[in-house]
Amino acid sequence: MRLVHWVSKSSDSKIGKIVASYSPLDTCPDSCVFKSGGCYAWGLFYLRILGKKIEDGRIKARSLKDALGSRDKNCKVVRHRVAGDVVGDVDGTIEECHLVEQEGLINIGYTHDWETEVTQPLKEWFRASCNTLEEVAKAKAMGWSTTLAVHGEGIPKSINIDGQKGVLCPARHDVPDKKDITCNDCTLCKVTDKTKDIIVMFEVHGTKATIKEATERSVDIDELR
Repeated sequence: MRLVHWVSKSSDSKIGKIVASYSPLDTCPDSCVFKSGGCYAWGLFYLRILGKKIEDGRIKARSLKDALGSRDKNCKVVRHRVAGDVVGDVDGTIEECHLVEQEGLINIGYTHDWETEVTQPLKEWFRASCNTLEEVAKAKAMGWSTTLAVHGEGIPKSINIDGQKGVLCPARHDVPDKKDITCNDCTLCKVTDKTKDIIVMFEVHGTKATIKEATERSVDIDELR
């Protein structure tokens, strides 16, 4: 049984009302330093409960095909694994990526399992989630587009990272006098010839406890200035 649950219209204000999937904690690789603390998703009670319900069958996992059928008319993006990862489900995820493309939509996903051989085919659609500059270099050498978790004061919108362009995720909401920007508006994380070499930076976020732990496991922006 696949441990993947899809929703037609995410309630997450950051990503927007897009088709999105969720999986349990056990689908995350042990190589992810946020698995034991610092993950914005697992720091949220309702996502921890959702993950457990998917895992033990208390919720009937909805398929991508079903979710696509009732998606919002403005949906352009399909977000894989808002919580969870692809461990044990790479083949199924590849099939879903193809289905998304057949619908004329954009695949966006991230994985901390990018070093394993079985996960390599996903680099066509997913970005490697990195927590250090060394990981970024290794992932890029393996052909992955990358993201980097960062923390600090005054994180710039863009910055040079070892000769390559780092761009801060522009998604925002609830900012006075500013238009909300969601994943559906942005699409920066889509892997294309234009974006594949951009290092997408994500400022650590979540609850206070989550941010504290994530700060200890991410890159200080001052190291990149």
